[in-house]
Amino acid sequence: MYLSKAAKLASLCALFLLITACEEEQGSVPTYEVSEREFKISVSAFGEIEAAEAQKIASPGNQPMILEWLAPENSIVQAGQVIARFDAQRILKDSRDEELEMLKLQQDMTKNNAIQTQQQKDIESDQTFVKHEFAFVDRFAIDDLRIYSQLEIIDTLQNRDFLEAKDDFLEWKESSIDQQHESESAVLNIRNSGHAAKYDRYQQALSKLEVVAPYSGLLIYEKDRRGEKPSVGQTVFPGRAIANIPNLDSMQARIFVLANDAIDLALKQTVNIRLDAFPDRAFSGKINNVAGFPRSIERGNPVTYYEITVTLDMQDKRLMQPGRKITAQIEVKQPEPTIVVPLQAIHHDKGKSYVYLKLDSQFSRSEVISGRKNQYVVEITSGVTKGDVVALSIPESVAIGDPS
Repeated sequence: MYLSKAAKLASLCALFLLITACEEEQGSVPTYEVSEREFKISVSAFGEIEAAEAQKIASPGNQPMILEWLAPENSIVQAGQVIARFDAQRILKDSRDEELEMLKLQQDMTKNNAIQTQQQKDIESDQTFVKHEFAFVDRFAIDDLRIYSQLEIIDTLQNRDFLEAKDDFLEWKESSIDQQHESESAVLNIRNSGHAAKYDRYQQALSKLEVVAPYSGLLIYEKDRRGEKPSVGQTVFPGRAIANIPNLDSMQARIFVLANDAIDLALKQTVNIRLDAFPDRAFSGKINNVAGFPRSIERGNPVTYYEITVTLDMQDKRLMQPGRKITAQIEVKQPEPTIVVPLQAIHHDKGKSYVYLKLDSQFSRSEVISGRKNQYVVEITSGVTKGDVVALSIPESVAIGDPS
């Protein structure tokens, strides 16, 4: 009858306990005889093959653009061949908008200059009139009391004072108008410069709508920080690496380990690798980099992983192609004889670890110091020795060493 993996695992565990444990003669408490056994710790991981060295191809220009066409991934491209093309419609529209804004500003500048010229002519006309008034007053001004009365003489003098004040006002107004129009012209020039800079940027973008391969080789699209590759219709920001041409002679593995499982990972640890497409082929490598902090690798998924880079012990161009999925086992602790007990034999109380040690026909609670553990057993560094018998469940009565 066909058995699932879970059923097989349960059967193996039951067989293990049946071989190593014996029932207490006068009770139903299962026990385990402590011995040295091969103990190892391995961590599961998944990932893919990638190139250790690759020539990256970045998005050109200096503004976001929309992808219109992409060359097929994993295809062989030649140097100078177009591998991506961006949509020009949005850029053309934005370019025309900026050009229209510059034309509007040119009209505003022309209008501003015309207003300034008209105001200056009005002031010059008023100044000419004041000059004529001055000449008239000076010509007919007589201060002889025998001819004009005192009030008439005072009125003439007041007229001259008024003309002098008006002349000063016109000079101030002329200077004020010049300053005002200089300020308005400066603002218009600044706005025009901004639109001109955007227009030039759009023109540069229009000249860089096509991305070409700088070298010949296998085309691989680059994932972003969310694990997504470029696609048609996607907006790409300037400078982002959209593709790379890998060096197929130097491949490595990039794998991910659940943050909760990433314990005691270190450089140079052995990693056993299997390709999902060829599960019968096994490879090995060594850890050469572990990320400093975990991160999510899937949008909307809060589960975090540590990213690990693995140097492969051998290269095989036929099998190790970029993007091929792999599963891996990281050997955190190599197999070696160690005193271990099953996980269910360890009990905890107030920050300390205990086992129930069998002495003759009774049990006593004994403090132990535990080390690392795997899915089934935990190593004991102090508290029990080889040949001791410990309970696999809490006994009903404890004769000695019972804190109660």
